Amino acid sequence: MKRSLAIAGTLLATGATAHAQSSVTLYGVADAGIEYLNHVPNAARQSSSLVRMTSGNIAGSRWGLRGVEDLGGGLKGVFLLEGGMVLDTGMAAQGGRLFGRRAYIGLDTPYGQITMGRHHNLTFDLIIGFDPMYFAPKYSSYSHDTWLAGRTDNAVKYTGKFGALTASALYSFGVDSTIANGSEVPGNSRVGREMSAGFSYGMGKFRVAGVFDQLNGTSAATAGRTERRYVVSAAADFGPVSAYFGYRRLVSQILTSMTRTDLFWAGGTYNFKQALALTGAVYKTNDRTSAKDPMSLVMSADYRFSKRTDAYLTASYTLNKGGSALGANGYDGSVIAGANQFGAVVGLRHNF
Repeated sequence: MKRSLAIAGTLLATGATAHAQSSVTLYGVADAGIEYLNHVPNAARQSSSLVRMTSGNIAGSRWGLRGVEDLGGGLKGVFLLEGGMVLDTGMAAQGGRLFGRRAYIGLDTPYGQITMGRHHNLTFDLIIGFDPMYFAPKYSSYSHDTWLAGRTDNAVKYTGKFGALTASALYSFGVDSTIANGSEVPGNSRVGREMSAGFSYGMGKFRVAGVFDQLNGTSAATAGRTERRYVVSAAADFGPVSAYFGYRRLVSQILTSMTRTDLFWAGGTYNFKQALALTGAVYKTNDRTSAKDPMSLVMSADYRFSKRTDAYLTASYTLNKGGSALGANGYDGSVIAGANQFGAVVGLRHNF
């Protein structure tokens, strides 16, 4: 018995094949660095600087288990369990959830994959490759709109790949189970509901994608209100150079401020002989309900020591027009309203 358990543990730890055509793989990302920010409010609400250790800077630190079983006839059973971690403290991310990033089970068929559980939303799945910073937790379009890389509970997702076309759809019975009476409420199926559909298409050197996403309020009082996002993006690859463009329209009946905004981004990456990559990007939010129109300018250098380990230096300068309060890391209270903020982070990332 002990020997069987030891063998099972070894299979999980190494991602070895349990039997022909079936496997369970352990994987993850460890990302940590040192960040500097200016114009951070101190206890007296005065402008100060901050130096701190941070986790998950250009990629969220995580660990996960991915499993697949060949059921024959082109049918496969799949599951995935993925939890976020905070390297500087050892705590679990996503509010302490064990598998806060993703947790699902499903079937993979010749006509597409259907899964049930906690998922990334479709803007993450389909648009991440069109952001110059790939929705990095720091200094990307994620700072302007965190739902671009959101996650949803109680969801059924379909993804089908047909040549160069990928088509996806998602329905959630309640996006956030941690909110009391905020999802799967008897007699009111609209509470916390999410509906989304999108596509991506590749044409040689060019790629395009689009997503529609609609959320309902997470209470009985707001269930009839919606928050809609319309996202379109394009990218082109020319040898070592890649260019990215994106647009997101937000129309919200749920938010109390910035209820109608446009987010634009553009940028490019140049790869030097497979070791060094330089990226530049600009992200601009236009608030149609006020003069608060913040803009972020981002530069990043990434040096790859190997296929698994790299070092990075990323800097951001955020201009807060009209009294907006967007920090380098988003609307997190880390900048004095109306003040511009400079942020920089240097760190290491290892994929396993």
